[in-house]
Amino acid sequence: MVVKTGNLTLEIPVQITSYRLFIDQCLEFAIENSSLGNDFKRTAKFKLAIMELLTNAMKHCKVVSYIDIQCYPDKVVVKKIDSGQRFTFKDVDTDQHYDFPIDPFTEPSKINARLGNNYTLFINIKTKNQIEFLEPPVIDYLSIDEVPENFGLMIIKQCCDTFHYNYNKVLSQNIFEVIFKL
Repeated sequence: MVVKTGNLTLEIPVQITSYRLFIDQCLEFAIENSSLGNDFKRTAKFKLAIMELLTNAMKHCKVVSYIDIQCYPDKVVVKKIDSGQRFTFKDVDTDQHYDFPIDPFTEPSKINARLGNNYTLFINIKTKNQIEFLEPPVIDYLSIDEVPENFGLMIIKQCCDTFHYNYNKVLSQNIFEVIFKL
């Protein structure tokens, strides 16, 4: 754990034996360094987003990853950083496959992206290295068997104000960035 004024970085091992330790450290730091703790609902959403980022780290990246929290007067920024497999998706309408960096990148565009076998989510392709996850439509699953593989992305988006994926080509890093406005 590395703590600087307004900044916390936690190393997340490939296998996590206790979510609670990480969630508690993140929450304690955010409460001590921002006004996030003044709102019970925001605090609960923050904890849920941290839990989903930890699940993503364990389930998808298969390498040591990091949770980085930065507190500012107007927001709390949480980043999950790893050097595992890059995030990919397909455009539902055109069946075009996207990988990062997106080449050729022409202009920002919103698409309905297929993220797994049975899951789509609206995204905004902002740059060749960044997408923003958009608010999903109302979803009604009749069975737990219908819950998609990438359901955690939707949970995170519903918990926060802004949710991005960035690919840092120079460092070969995946960065999921979650922003909570205060």
